[in-house]
Amino acid sequence: MTLDQTRDFIPEVAPEDVQTWLEAGEVLLVDVRETREYDAEHIAGALLLPLSSLDPDFFPVLPGRRVVLHCAIGKRSLAAAKMLRAAGHGDVMHMAGGLDAWKDAGLETELPVEEPARPKPVVHPGRVLEREYLDPRAMSLRALAGQTGLAEAALAQLVAGRLSVDSEMSLALAKAFSTEPGFWMLLQVDYDMARAQAALSQSGPVAAVG
Repeated sequence: MTLDQTRDFIPEVAPEDVQTWLEAGEVLLVDVRETREYDAEHIAGALLLPLSSLDPDFFPVLPGRRVVLHCAIGKRSLAAAKMLRAAGHGDVMHMAGGLDAWKDAGLETELPVEEPARPKPVVHPGRVLEREYLDPRAMSLRALAGQTGLAEAALAQLVAGRLSVDSEMSLALAKAFSTEPGFWMLLQVDYDMARAQAALSQSGPVAAVG
């Protein structure tokens, strides 16, 4: 082997050896794939440094640890290793076969954990009235009753979630707060439908707020 060949030679290591070194804390494993690839699946403990933005001048050096690069199948990691070797990082290795070989060897990877979807809270129209229209205006139920002609007791029941919006109330509230005429009725329909679906659902109820 000539001097140039020696300089260009990049040692390959098997995935099983890398796993052993990882468990012993003896290796810096660098994933040179792109961020989206890493996010989709990666080796636990691997440091992400994409080849597309790899800067040899800022490559981490950890004394006493082997440095192994890997990608998907071994092509990019080899290119990255040659780049680092040319910049003076003489002890760089790359993992033969990349992530594909790692999985073929039966070794584990980390996959994104999808959080279970939380049921969307369904708010009673009365709570919307209180939080979004009355409180910001510091408006009392008595004042609203005087403006709309609706009974103060009925408005109190609505805000407490114990009364449903009817067409007369929807029109009166729409006039008072410059909303669409059917806005308050639609809130009521959405609330009623969500409660009905929750009662029929086997997978879990939709959270309803007062």
